[in-house]
Amino acid sequence: MNDWLRSLAVLAVSFAGVVVVTVGLAVLIVPAPVGSSETPDGASPGSSATRAAIGDLDALPSAIGGTLVMTGDREAQLLVNRESTDGQYGLTGDDARIFLGGDPLTVVQMNLDGLSFFPEPDACEITPGRFNPAIGVASAHIGCEDLADIRDSGVVSVEGVLGVAGDMLRMRGDLPTSGGTATVGDETLAFAEARLYAFPLIAVVGADQTNMSLVDGETTLLFTYDVQTHGVALAYVQRGDELAEVAPGACSISSQLIGMVNPRVRLLDMTVRCLAVDLPDVGTVPIDASLIVEEVASPF
Repeated sequence: MNDWLRSLAVLAVSFAGVVVVTVGLAVLIVPAPVGSSETPDGASPGSSATRAAIGDLDALPSAIGGTLVMTGDREAQLLVNRESTDGQYGLTGDDARIFLGGDPLTVVQMNLDGLSFFPEPDACEITPGRFNPAIGVASAHIGCEDLADIRDSGVVSVEGVLGVAGDMLRMRGDLPTSGGTATVGDETLAFAEARLYAFPLIAVVGADQTNMSLVDGETTLLFTYDVQTHGVALAYVQRGDELAEVAPGACSISSQLIGMVNPRVRLLDMTVRCLAVDLPDVGTVPIDASLIVEEVASPF
C-alpha cells in the first residue's frame, strides 16, 4: 500500500510539473495583447506618414519640388527636386518627372517609377497654395485619379504638394510688376515693362543684342550687362533712327533686390542717374530713371 501511495504521489508531482512547463511555454510563445492597428479616427497607421509625405498646401514653400505619392497597382513615394525648363516646364527627380503647361495650368506628362502618363486636361486637379517671394516658389496641390499607364502596366492615383515657379501659377504675391519712368532732358518716358537678360545673348543677324530695351514712342533706352562684373550700363539712347552711344561711366546705376518672381528671375528696384549725355539734335541732357526690373538669369 505504501508503495502504491508513493507511486501516486510521484505521478501527481510529475503531472503538475508538466502543467507548469506547458503554461510557461505558452506565456513565452503567445505575445502580450497590443492596441488596435487603427488609430482612433479609423485611419491606418501609415496614413499620417503618407499625409506628411504629400505635404501641406497651407505651409509657405521653402524649396522647389516635393514628393509625389503613387497608390493603386503601383505604390511609391517619389521625390522631384529639380526644375526642367528645356521646352516644357517640369520638375524632375531620380525616378520621377512631371511636366506642366497650358492655361489654365495642367499636368501634361508624368513618368513615375517606370510608368508613363499623358493625362487628359481634366484628369488632374491643380490647386494653388501660397507664394514665397523670397525664393519665387509657389505651392500647388496636384491630385490625379485613376491614371492608366500608356503601356497598360497599371492604373494609379497620384497626389502631392509641390513647390513650382510662382509665375507658372500666375502668383507673385505683393511683388510689383516691372516697368517704370525716365526723364531724358525735358522728355518724360513711361515703360510698361522692364526685363534685363543677365547672360550673353546669342548673336542673330538683325536681332537686338542689348540686354534690356526700354521703349516709349520714338525713344528707346538700351542697356548692356557685363557677365564678368555683373554690371549694368546704359549703352545707347535711340531717338527715331538716331542712335547715340552713351560714354562709359557717364551714368551710375544702383539696384536693390525686392524679391523673386521665380527661382531664375530676380525683381530689382533700379535707379539710373546720368549727369550729361550728348544726344543728336537735342544736346547734352541729364537722364534719370526709376525702374522695377525683372532680371532673368541664364537658362543654361
